[in-house]
Amino acid sequence: MADKSNNALQRGLENIHDPFSSFIRAQTTTSWFLLLATIVALWWANSDYSSTYQNLTHTSVGFFLGDFKLHGSLKHIINDGLMVIFFFLLGLEIKREVLAGALAQPENRHMLILCAIGGMVCPAAIYLLFNWSLDSQIGWGIPMATDTAFALGALTIVRKHIPGSLLAFLVGLAIVDDVGAILVIAIFYTQELSLIHLFGAFALLAFLALGNYAGVRQSYFYIIFGVGTWWMMLKSGVHPTFSGVAIALTISARPKATSERLLDGAKTTIDSMQKQSKPVDVLGSRRDHDKVLGVRDSAESASTPLRRWEDALELPVALFILPLFVLTNAGVPFSLSSFMESLQHPTGLGIIAGLVLGKLIGISGACWLGLRYKIGCLPDGVNFQHVIGVSLIAGIGFTMSTFIATLGFDSQPVHLQSAKSSIMVASLVSALLGVLYLRFVAAKTNTRG
Repeated sequence: MADKSNNALQRGLENIHDPFSSFIRAQTTTSWFLLLATIVALWWANSDYSSTYQNLTHTSVGFFLGDFKLHGSLKHIINDGLMVIFFFLLGLEIKREVLAGALAQPENRHMLILCAIGGMVCPAAIYLLFNWSLDSQIGWGIPMATDTAFALGALTIVRKHIPGSLLAFLVGLAIVDDVGAILVIAIFYTQELSLIHLFGAFALLAFLALGNYAGVRQSYFYIIFGVGTWWMMLKSGVHPTFSGVAIALTISARPKATSERLLDGAKTTIDSMQKQSKPVDVLGSRRDHDKVLGVRDSAESASTPLRRWEDALELPVALFILPLFVLTNAGVPFSLSSFMESLQHPTGLGIIAGLVLGKLIGISGACWLGLRYKIGCLPDGVNFQHVIGVSLIAGIGFTMSTFIATLGFDSQPVHLQSAKSSIMVASLVSALLGVLYLRFVAAKTNTRG
């Protein structure tokens, strides 16, 4: 409700702010932004202005300080720099899920890990069947990935027809899937390895972990040494996005003190302010100002740095970093003939079959084995039919698959174009099949049950 003391313009802006804020923070908003970025990139790369698109993505950006230079193309700055922030956020989510989320319960963790392994191994194996002994076999990691944002966006389309716990199941599945993709990137997509820089990166990570253990919570400590870790990882030859996940694991997940004690202190301060005879004046009274800051500090100390970092980065990553990555990487110039030819190439066939069929067979097959041999269990309300639908939707590998493709085929533009085209086709097919399956088959099964 708008404050009556505000003027008409302020009240009007407040009436607009609430629904706009809800839209921005909705789960499907990231998907819409990524979809818009994809459409713009495809149009731009195939329009009369295609040369400006290529020139922009390859524009050299950087800075120098004395003899120190840091520069690269805009695409590399985004892929090796800004995407580290995305992987840092991903690492925070992984840590939270392991400590307090879907992966915290052993029975849920066993099933999710089993399904995720099936959803990674089977697509990679299918891709290798098409590309074994070819120079394109390096792309076997491409169909392993799942795009969490697009997958959640697709799942929310049929949210009325599925149990709410299925969303949590997909998030947990995608988290484990992302862990696998990160390990694949770090281990198999490293070109040359500098042990000195790698040891330097691990030394800085150990120092960050020590700071966490010692109770250091200041953001600048993690930013300064985090940037140093990223730089060392970049020079080591291991893809620098791995540093983002590793740094996230050193962020504290504990409040500064027990929440009860801190909140009791804040309540005491608020009570004293309410009992004073004069109205609270945070502008004119230094004492009132300090009391309000004390309440803020108590609330901050009662929360965890991990959660605060997540909240701070969620919107910039969703609305800026990921769309920018898609905009600079999804622009594939093609004609109808070249597009069809790329889909018939072993690279394209392996990716499409891997994402569409591999995810379906791998995830649902692993789930069946897990249920059959009582390795794990499904969340309340989720049945095997729902898992089949999720395994189809998990074939949406868009962002992560494109990222891995740019690593594997960076020096093979023909394979890279075929890979990008095939990723889009496979992601679209997976989304349609998954949504239709959950809308009609799973919903019909629920009605009969």
